[in-house]
Amino acid sequence: WDGIAPISRVESSLEARLIQLIAKPQKSGGDFKEIDLLGRQIERLARVNRYSQTGNEADLNPNVANRNKGERKRPKKNFFSDEAVAKLEEIFFDQSFEYQLQWYRAGLAHRIRDILKSRQIGATFYFSREALLRALKTGHNQIFLSASKTQAYVFREYIIQFARLVDVDLTGDPIVIGNNGAKLIFLG
Repeated sequence: WDGIAPISRVESSLEARLIQLIAKPQKSGGDFKEIDLLGRQIERLARVNRYSQTGNEADLNPNVANRNKGERKRPKKNFFSDEAVAKLEEIFFDQSFEYQLQWYRAGLAHRIRDILKSRQIGATFYFSREALLRALKTGHNQIFLSASKTQAYVFREYIIQFARLVDVDLTGDPIVIGNNGAKLIFLG
């Protein structure tokens, strides 16, 4: 017994206990749990033995062998599913105030909108969301021209936050929409 490798002693002990439990005529729930545990331990030891012969890590962990199988498809950058676009539209209309919805309707009717507005009424927030939806629907580029790059990036941040509501992380400057190639350009 002393001349046997430690792993072989463990295997023999596991095997003896497993045989003892299997031969038991009346088994309790604890017995079945122990049988399951011992079976998994024997399987694990078989993997260790295989690894000691080959040195291949895939013998220890079968998931390692699958890691490099097949072609990997890179996730599409800045891509919105149809469901995500529909969800964004729903959020857009649910969270807009009536005066913002008037801006939206005016945008449908007129190419150019002259809006006289006061401060702090959510125009940057509204138009950033509208621009993302318009880019997704039409594929037209959207340009944000502000007095400074910092102000233009406020639009960018609102757009990124809006996209995150449907689990899309927008990256890049300009942001290029993966669905149709529309660019969101921020100038200041």
